[in-house]
Amino acid sequence: MSPAVLPLLMIGFSLFVVGTVARLAARQSKLAADHVQRLAEALGLEFVTKPPVWGLFYTEPRARGQIRGRLVEIFPFATGAGKSRVQWCGVSAAVSAGDGLTFHLRRQGFGTKFMELFGAREIQVGDAEFDADWFIQTNQPEFFAAALLPELRAKITAFVRELGVQARGMEFKLEAGIVRYAEMGGFTNGDSCNRCQRAVGIVCDLAEVAEVAGEEKR
Repeated sequence: MSPAVLPLLMIGFSLFVVGTVARLAARQSKLAADHVQRLAEALGLEFVTKPPVWGLFYTEPRARGQIRGRLVEIFPFATGAGKSRVQWCGVSAAVSAGDGLTFHLRRQGFGTKFMELFGAREIQVGDAEFDADWFIQTNQPEFFAAALLPELRAKITAFVRELGVQARGMEFKLEAGIVRYAEMGGFTNGDSCNRCQRAVGIVCDLAEVAEVAGEEKR
């Protein structure tokens, strides 16, 4: 092989790899956008997205609209940067008047055990099965423990058990007037889409709990 040919082969191979990666990324972004659009149609929400970059890469697909009288959104988001960047699926419901209450429900596991070693404290709701499944933090322990009624706990438990959840980082959180469900991953995963569709009802229920807290405070 001529020495002059080798650099050309290396350039050709590099272009092939870059092109392959770009095609796969474009395909994944289109699949995610299609899944979010189907969720929007199934839930009667509006599908919105930015124009595709170069006609190939779909960014920030989002389903949004009113459900049970409140703004609900389904969207991807990311945390971290570089090698620490993590992609998430999110479902949120706006709280009209829930000033003061915050909560965070995480699945019990190694991460929560690690948090406890560094002083994180959880509350107990008095339901042994639910307490064993969830690490619960809130700034209003008595109210929130009472507000997690058996019906709501059963709905959350069924959400996890019936879908055979294998999602990482699953959480329900109220912060800054927004209740959000999130799990690690992207909307290219059909199971994640199913969970997000089911999570809509739960985040709306939790938003109602937050509004009750706001009414009691007033």
